[in-house]
Amino acid sequence: MSKFRTQFDFSRISKELYQWFPGHMAKGLKKMHEHLPSVDAVIEVHDARAPFTGRNLQFRQSVVGNKPYAYVLNKADLTDLKDKKTITSKLAKEGYSPVYFTNLRDSADKTYRKILPDITSQIENQFRFNRELATDYHLLVVGVPNVGKSTLINKLRNFHLKKGNAVKVGSEPGITRAVQSKVKINQNPLVFIYDTPGVLEPTFENIETGFKLACLNCVKNHQVNSDILADYLLFRLNKSSNFKYVEYYGLKEPSDTIFDVLLHIAKKTNKIKIMKGFDNSMKKIYDIDAAGHMMIKHFFDGHLGKSMLDEDIVLQEEEEDGLELDKFI
Repeated sequence: MSKFRTQFDFSRISKELYQWFPGHMAKGLKKMHEHLPSVDAVIEVHDARAPFTGRNLQFRQSVVGNKPYAYVLNKADLTDLKDKKTITSKLAKEGYSPVYFTNLRDSADKTYRKILPDITSQIENQFRFNRELATDYHLLVVGVPNVGKSTLINKLRNFHLKKGNAVKVGSEPGITRAVQSKVKINQNPLVFIYDTPGVLEPTFENIETGFKLACLNCVKNHQVNSDILADYLLFRLNKSSNFKYVEYYGLKEPSDTIFDVLLHIAKKTNKIKIMKGFDNSMKKIYDIDAAGHMMIKHFFDGHLGKSMLDEDIVLQEEEEDGLELDKFI
């Protein structure tokens, strides 16, 4: 086993990936601007494995402004929360607080129940401008696709109103295509909530942002060849010393060569495709592309261990906090 890479080579990636902003998202953002005067508070939802990636800073700073806010990091069971304090601190500095770490798939996790009481308390203690005479509260849910926004709305409605699901939930990014009609989630006080398409920056801050979101199925990962995306994933797993994939796939040892890993997966799972040879004969070969998609899905589903894709950002924050502390020593 050779030494692991310390940097990932993005030079082979198409520049087209830098521009990813589906039309329905642009329309959804415009529609949210129209709704905002009647919105009392905003709930933003993200995957806890990338707490800083995929945020729309312009939306938070210029659109939401001083409205009451809640930041939900869902799928917290799939990430390593040893740096939870650092994550929460950095988010608070940037105006994202309070922060809730949830696992909405687990019926035993009750954290989400704190969100509505907390946010209605914020609303009650703040002047509502053009809605000061309104007796009901309007909430807006935003975030990147496929992180549990619709699930959160349904859970809030189930718990506070004792009613069934009102919003469609799916595993594909972008299933909520338009800003939906209001969904009632509470009777006293009367609270309605909008569901929205995921909101991303019109341009990725850098190409790695797109790779992280693709690994988390927040963007449709056909934007990138599966073997390249799987290679990035392998790089991240090795860099964080997360070698769960070795055990999961029955490898002899960790590897930094994605072809070897994907070939092993294809052989183990019998992923085969038929290719026409130069002599027009049909030949069976192992399907590396299918193996790449499988590895990405296994990561998304949590089979490759607890992960933190924003680990570099967390470490940088801890270093900066250390430098600040040194000034006072």
